[in-house]
Amino acid sequence: MRVLIVYPKFYIYGGAELVIVRLANYLTKKGIQNAILTTAMLPEVEKELNETEVIIQKESKIPFNFLGIKETLALHKGMRDNLDDFDVINIHNYPAEISFFPFKKPAVWMCNEPPEVVFRLDLKQSLFSKLIKKTILKFDKFVVKHYIKNVIVADEFNAERFIKLYGLKPEIINYGIDYDFFSQGDSKKIRQEYNLDNSFVILQVGMLTSLKNQIESVKTIEKLKDKIPNLKLIFAGWPEKEYELKVKEYIKEKKLDKYVIFFGSSDRNRIRDLYNACDVLLHPIKPQGGWLAPFEALCAGKPVVVSPEMSASNIIKKEGIGIVTDDYAKAIIAIYENLSKYDSMGEKGGSWVKDNLSWDIFCQKNLDIFQKALKSKKSL
Repeated sequence: MRVLIVYPKFYIYGGAELVIVRLANYLTKKGIQNAILTTAMLPEVEKELNETEVIIQKESKIPFNFLGIKETLALHKGMRDNLDDFDVINIHNYPAEISFFPFKKPAVWMCNEPPEVVFRLDLKQSLFSKLIKKTILKFDKFVVKHYIKNVIVADEFNAERFIKLYGLKPEIINYGIDYDFFSQGDSKKIRQEYNLDNSFVILQVGMLTSLKNQIESVKTIEKLKDKIPNLKLIFAGWPEKEYELKVKEYIKEKKLDKYVIFFGSSDRNRIRDLYNACDVLLHPIKPQGGWLAPFEALCAGKPVVVSPEMSASNIIKKEGIGIVTDDYAKAIIAIYENLSKYDSMGEKGGSWVKDNLSWDIFCQKNLDIFQKALKSKKSL
């Protein structure tokens, strides 16, 4: 079996990119030839790949890139040029799935988030934009229904959302978590570097965007600053400039500068240290991405507070390994006032992650779906 992994653009090293690295390396370990087709690749991602070929397809030179049209055309050409060299096409993230039209190859779509969520973040809601959005979504559903028979999502929340949008039942495969890695961070290093030794530290990890909802974390600090001494909020993640400016303007307006640290984008070693240095992870995100961070923080034995909209909130609630709420200030106060109780919850969560979420399990289940897709095609 030969697998072509298709991903629009590696411009940050986040959760979706980590999924691809782990999957590609697992396929290599199993002796399965694989390659990644993309329009841009980060050196820090490429250096972690083991014998995976990287195919860079340059974007079109058309003078506009409305709703990812340049990536769509580039990925379509890249798939067309390489289709005969691979047996299974593994698609990740919009617009890769619509770029697959009209090819007749076994395809598996790892649907981290459907286009509706992407458009909610990027689309300006003019009448023209709404019309184009509606047209693309109709075409997307046509392509998925007629050309991509196998779909994977990470949890029940996304499965229900996918069924509602597409009328098709996807496979559920939970992402893996590097328990051994994230349980070994250096908390003293970060606390000394940022003078946090006597602080109560709230951490949010993830790209600064409206869907990650960092403004809600700032509002939580605003409510708590007179109730918790030496309170600090750390944001760790690549900034979307327009949203970052909005958050900073709110901080300045409310005179909260001394309570907030912008850590910026960082490598996994520094993020690991942050997990171990914080007192609690706050995750007030809307239903987009952000699946890995709470489970990574649990590896460090830290209590986590997540929004009900967070796609893995049902797992966290069911297993009793975190607080699921939209009253973030109340949850943080409860943790502050009984830290030992909630540290025990975090440790319980770490044990659950170690026993239930591994990359080998995730990757093998993906491979099983690849084989199923290939077998189904051969039987036609």
